Amino acid sequence: MIHVTAAIIIDHRGRILICKRGPGGNCAHLWEFPGGKLEPGETLEECVVRECREELEVEIGVFGIYDEFDFSYPDNELRFTFFTAEIIRGKLNPNVHEEVKWVFHGELSNFEFCPADIIVVDRLMPPVNNLFLTKNE
Repeated sequence: MIHVTAAIIIDHRGRILICKRGPGGNCAHLWEFPGGKLEPGETLEECVVRECREELEVEIGVFGIYDEFDFSYPDNELRFTFFTAEIIRGKLNPNVHEEVKWVFHGELSNFEFCPADIIVVDRLMPPVNNLFLTKNE
């Protein structure tokens, strides 16, 4: 099983950052929350921070885990950990995505997301009172 982390990055206006994947793979040209695969010796939080640095050239501050679940794609079994976070340094410069957008939670349903990310999108709708809490609080 491959472990993947992703960030639900929220700005000061309450908007959420979403990223459109490039060509190739099961989720080509679909939207997602930024993140990627856990590397050996890395903690989950270190992974999501590194992935955002590599993909977006920003440093994030992580608030906590929002959700965790297993998901099966046709060619892989994945364990997802989604964190809530904010950008603390840097200016967005997407290196691997076709496009990035800041959207309000009510706009999320206007975008076609990767299947695993749809689970989180559904949980973010309707409005969440405080995304900086874990889902179990």
